[in-house]
Amino acid sequence: MAETAAKESPEADESNDDANGRESTAAILRKLWQVLAPYRKRVLALALLISFGAGLQAVGPQFVRVAFDTVIPSGEIELFAWFGAAFALFYLFRAAVDYAGMYWSFAFTQQVVSDVRMKAYRHLLTLPVSRFADEQSGSLSSRVVNDPNALEGMIQAAASRLSGQLVAIVVVAGILVVMNGKLALVNLVVLPLLAAITHHYQDPLRRASKRIRETVADMTAKSTEAVSNIRVVKAFVSEGQEQERFGRENQTYVDLNLDRRKDVGAMEGLINVTANYGIGALLLVGGWLTAHGSLTIGELTAFIMYQRQLQGPVKSVMFFNDKLQSGMAALDRLSDLLNDDPESGGEIEEVPVGAVGLEDVRFTYPEANEPALRGLSLRVEPGETAALVGSSGAGKSTAASLIGRFWDPQDGRVTIGGTDVRAFDLQALRRTVALVPQSPTLFTGTVAENIRYADPDASPDAIRRASRMANADGFIRRLRDGYDTQIGERGVRLSGGQKQRVAIARAILKDAQVLLLDEATSDLDSESEAVIQDALDGLFAQGSGLTSIVIAHRLSTIEGADTIYVLEDGELVESGNHGELLARDGRYAELRRLQQRQTEDALSAADESVARPPGRSS
Repeated sequence: MAETAAKESPEADESNDDANGRESTAAILRKLWQVLAPYRKRVLALALLISFGAGLQAVGPQFVRVAFDTVIPSGEIELFAWFGAAFALFYLFRAAVDYAGMYWSFAFTQQVVSDVRMKAYRHLLTLPVSRFADEQSGSLSSRVVNDPNALEGMIQAAASRLSGQLVAIVVVAGILVVMNGKLALVNLVVLPLLAAITHHYQDPLRRASKRIRETVADMTAKSTEAVSNIRVVKAFVSEGQEQERFGRENQTYVDLNLDRRKDVGAMEGLINVTANYGIGALLLVGGWLTAHGSLTIGELTAFIMYQRQLQGPVKSVMFFNDKLQSGMAALDRLSDLLNDDPESGGEIEEVPVGAVGLEDVRFTYPEANEPALRGLSLRVEPGETAALVGSSGAGKSTAASLIGRFWDPQDGRVTIGGTDVRAFDLQALRRTVALVPQSPTLFTGTVAENIRYADPDASPDAIRRASRMANADGFIRRLRDGYDTQIGERGVRLSGGQKQRVAIARAILKDAQVLLLDEATSDLDSESEAVIQDALDGLFAQGSGLTSIVIAHRLSTIEGADTIYVLEDGELVESGNHGELLARDGRYAELRRLQQRQTEDALSAADESVARPPGRSS
């Protein structure tokens, strides 16, 4: 019972969170060093340069001491001249050293952040499709774009500035002890108090920074999702709903920042009060010593200046904790991403021309309750065209995804030329397989750039030839700038059918061995559909060696397929060519009759609408 109560106690949970926070701090600092380790020589050089600048800063109060205790009392013009020249040359040299340290530390930080961002992006592109299903794309993008930016302050401070501040503390503390050991104790007693204040706020700031980074990612994800689906948002008049969703995240971000700022403000206030009390104590004790002849005015002035110099680096080190916690939160999220396992491929770099097969394949999507494929087996010979048909959710698109290794089956295997596709190098496999998805994805840029995506070195003639095969050349030439027309984000300036034809041209340009068409003609009008079907059947499937697997919604588009596989609930229920399946009068014939009735009903409704007189309704 006591153990249960302890587990349910909020205090116990908070204690565990604090412990985990301290462990995470040590772990992430090690990760920070791993980030900086490849640049250790530059880090050392910067640290030496900035430390040298910090050491020069400690010379400044000595000019004041000499001026008050020697130069001014002497009244000699020559001594004033030498003092002025030395003063000017010293501060000019110090300014040059400070500028060099500032510029090179900034340049170093930008290089590290850029490298981290590229490393995260490269790794993101290697992750399996399942990883992208676990987290919104906007959140993943935030990890790559925003989180590295949050590292900037921490890296610059940790890699360069912090070393200079620490050197300044040591140098100034040493000078104070040499000048007057008793008075130095007044300064040095403040340091443990400042360290205690900073330690107290360390874990709350880290946790707050992490929650803020996560909220930024959520905001990015929601805004990206709404913008990328803006047509749906407007079609359902959901602008207000989307504003409310984004507004909740935005308010959470504001609230978290305000809470965090309370802690930062309290920490800064306590540090400033403690530091100023140190100045007050120094004035009282130092003034007493000066009044009784134990200390000169110049020495007391230098002491006060050193106190300010000492408090500056000390407070910088203390306030570095704030940057550290914010950067650690970002580094934590980046580390989570970089620790995700990338896709793994085999070692075979040559994919043979051979049959595509699924052998007793069973597959269940993550978090799904029912399997998508239940022991599916089929075989498509080289150069043949096979069609996968069936009701929605029958497993057709899943089968195509397994062939391209976007997912791997839990049981059974997918083969090309008798070899399990998991044995092939991933890039080699995917160069062999061309995919035209049901909802084609186009990129911001021109029509030609989107087609050339399959082959960056393709010539304009090759692009136009692929476009003609996909029946896309005609409409492309009619666009304002032809192949150089900008199509907007996700191809927003093209119709659904135009996007499909550009996607098919892209697949054709790839010149692959296996062509997967996932209901690629579903958004086309009947005339364009027929032309594209003729192109695919006549120019590729016959005698080209290309193996075509067509996932069809309109059964009229796959009547010429060599083999039609009918799937239901992830299982193969029948197979054969069009004539054989109609003669069998099974599930395929049933689906065809159903589609014919739907087409006839649609035509009847259209005819009735045309014949009905204006102003009357049924």
